[in-house]
Amino acid sequence: MDWGLRNILLLMEHENNDDYRYKLLYGVNFYGADFRADGHVEAIVGSKYIELLKTYKPSHEKFAWALKASELSFEYRSDHLHKVYYPSLRFIQKRVEAAEKFKIGIAIWENRTGT
Repeated sequence: MDWGLRNILLLMEHENNDDYRYKLLYGVNFYGADFRADGHVEAIVGSKYIELLKTYKPSHEKFAWALKASELSFEYRSDHLHKVYYPSLRFIQKRVEAAEKFKIGIAIWENRTGT
């Protein structure tokens, strides 16, 4: 269970569920992250993710599945070693299912879209 859901459950435990449930939003990011070995992190949108896949062509064996996050990651090397994470359809599905189960809302996080 991710930290977001743990916090939602904690809030629901200590408050009257019906009075506060409509105020709770479960965040879903529609962007990924490119972590560089030197500590630099760049947020990436879908077009950048596809560009990285086309440029570095990671094989199926190069992808790692982050079970708790339901995200795929892969590594590539340019000037530094990079590790890229991007949300999967399963990631989105798990959050929608949790929102439906607990009768809370969804907040979609987009990062630098349109730039």
